[in-house]
Amino acid sequence: MSSMRVLELQRRPRLLLVVGTVLLVMATAMAWWRSSTPEPLPLSETVVNASTKVGRPVYVGVFTAGPDFRRTLRISRVTIRTTGSDVGVTALLCRGGSIGVTQDPQPFCAQLVDPEGQDLRAGDGIVLQVVSDQPAVATIQRVRVAFREHFRSGTEPAGSSAVVRVLPG
Repeated sequence: MSSMRVLELQRRPRLLLVVGTVLLVMATAMAWWRSSTPEPLPLSETVVNASTKVGRPVYVGVFTAGPDFRRTLRISRVTIRTTGSDVGVTALLCRGGSIGVTQDPQPFCAQLVDPEGQDLRAGDGIVLQVVSDQPAVATIQRVRVAFREHFRSGTEPAGSSAVVRVLPG
């Protein structure tokens, strides 16, 4: 009698290993994306309207971090996009106050500073200084704020858009 040996191959669960690895990689990527992407900033559908005379700056509040704003943002840049004529627009950070529209921001802001490198907290606002040496109309889109919040960073639109009319002196 001859003995015959049967050779059996054991299948390793490679498919299960591959699927498990893919799911782990996807879950890690989603967790990393979620933890590194900040929440969007508040937006408003309101259009702020302002007017001033040639050569006289007007200050327009376009974003306010209200008392319920529970974040601290380290601002790296505020981008402003305008359509219209040659109008100078400068972003400023209003500390400890907010502005609607005014030609004298001092009573409304404890400090008015360049936002780059500053922290934005509850009670602060982003203000645009608008001035032109000729009559003009400027349509200003929402500002885009580049910022860091803890280890998350992003660039998000914020606040309101504005229309500023510069009238003859």
